[in-house]
Amino acid sequence: MVHVKQTLAHHTVVITGAGSGIGLATAELVARRGARVVLTDRSAEVVRRHAERITELTGAEAEYRALDVTDGAAVEEVMGSVGTIDHLFTCASGSVIAPFEELTEADVRRFFEVKWWGQYRCLRAALPYLRRETGAVTLVSGYLYRKADPGCFAFAAVNGAVEAAVKSLAMELAPLRVNALAPGPTDTHAHVMSPEEHRAYRAEIAEQLPVGRPGTAEEVAHAAAYLMENAFTTGTTLDVDGGKR
Repeated sequence: MVHVKQTLAHHTVVITGAGSGIGLATAELVARRGARVVLTDRSAEVVRRHAERITELTGAEAEYRALDVTDGAAVEEVMGSVGTIDHLFTCASGSVIAPFEELTEADVRRFFEVKWWGQYRCLRAALPYLRRETGAVTLVSGYLYRKADPGCFAFAAVNGAVEAAVKSLAMELAPLRVNALAPGPTDTHAHVMSPEEHRAYRAEIAEQLPVGRPGTAEEVAHAAAYLMENAFTTGTTLDVDGGKR
């Protein structure tokens, strides 16, 4: 067995969007580093199975909560149920990719409800329980802001707002640290693609990135853990994008 340093021992980490992808990979990683981790997602059954598996694999204390980040009362209830929180990682998101002229206001509002207002609600609700002296908050933006792609207006708008917000929040909420994580193209969609679609996706991304491939959820998770552990990093956006920008 590979020995993993328990750099997050006795820390409590709350992760939204932990039912799959980057959120789940981060939950597994911080559990291996000794954290008590609380996985949240809209499906209680999904995060229950993941929490049980993480506990079995790592011996860490892994809990779960059903959470829809568009429901403000539910967010407050979940954050209040955890107790003291050392690290909050807001990873719940959605997707809306379409030409601007085809987007409806309802499309954009739904996306903002999850990725902007959802992160806002989680931080506001968690704030009374976060360790202000040593804790950290990591919001999620993405490469679709400083690197523009057609059809990604809503992504660019939300990501830009998140990256601007962390600079202000890091000053206002200090000594609590506040950062953003900006993943690039990440290979988290294999389960919803046919083998042919997945191969085509990987080939397309390989042509766009200096590293020649999409990232993995585990690679992004290591960046998320870094932002939890490095006490001298705040008010910044960490790009994990394979050189996309």
